[in-house]
Amino acid sequence: WGQYTALGDTFLENLQGLTTLKIYQADEFKNREMNVEAEKFRKITMKVLTMQLNSITIMDLIAYGGAALGVIMAVTQYTGNHVSLAGCLLIILLAADFFIPMRQLGSFFHIAMNGMAASDKIFRLLDLEEAAPKETKMPEDCSIACSDLRFSYEPDREILHGIAMDFPQGSFIALVGESGCGKSTVASILMGRNKGYAGLVTVGGIELNEINESSLLQNITYISHQSYLFKGTVRDNLLMGKPDASDEELWAVLERVNLAAFLKSEQGLNTPLLEKASNLSGGQCQRLALARALLHDSPVYIFDEATSNIDVESENDIM
Repeated sequence: WGQYTALGDTFLENLQGLTTLKIYQADEFKNREMNVEAEKFRKITMKVLTMQLNSITIMDLIAYGGAALGVIMAVTQYTGNHVSLAGCLLIILLAADFFIPMRQLGSFFHIAMNGMAASDKIFRLLDLEEAAPKETKMPEDCSIACSDLRFSYEPDREILHGIAMDFPQGSFIALVGESGCGKSTVASILMGRNKGYAGLVTVGGIELNEINESSLLQNITYISHQSYLFKGTVRDNLLMGKPDASDEELWAVLERVNLAAFLKSEQGLNTPLLEKASNLSGGQCQRLALARALLHDSPVYIFDEATSNIDVESENDIM
């Protein structure tokens, strides 16, 4: 089962990165790698099938051999006048009913073994402890403070080293640093995604881990450079930010991100979007994601390189 899932993961990864593989002419190399994995899976599958076939053959021999033995014994006893004809027929029927279900037992055994192998991951997931929901709601004072903040993805590699920061309510603060210094990690902590941090993070004086997750997500909007846009229309994606928004509100946020003129030249709010908005440019996708976030109108916004695909003029207009 593990080899089967690994092969599926490799296939999906190669399929998603097929364009990149073609650009760098690495598709043939990945093809050979996948052929090796497929051959391993084939060999394992053949071993399993061989084992199943052998066990089924043994169970068939026992089942049909036992039934045949019962028939022979019944006929022998009948010819020797030890049992009546009715008794002979009864023994023959009972012999078949007794031994033949053993063949079905062998088939069910293999089905059960396959199920046990597949259920390991499911049971590990079901056995995970669920954190008790918090009752504290997000305070009106949305000022954020971090004191001696530390975080590690791996035990021997600390990403954040005793960070101390203050984000007063109503302020506009940028975290600037080289790639890999922990900016996105801080954003994930403030969103409540990375919970295993050390130190103190408070919102309005309340410890972040004590705030109800639903309330936190309602009051903090996170926008990354990879915000997802769903298949449907522009209106459908915008209404995720505010389901009861009017058309005037939708056009207002589109004006703020310099996307209204383009959409008016198309089909307006009913402009269709393909999966991941692949029919829009990278900058247009990012602006639409920003418009959806602005429509959410939360007290706190966290932009994680959210304007990386936008020209400087549009970025200045938005900010």
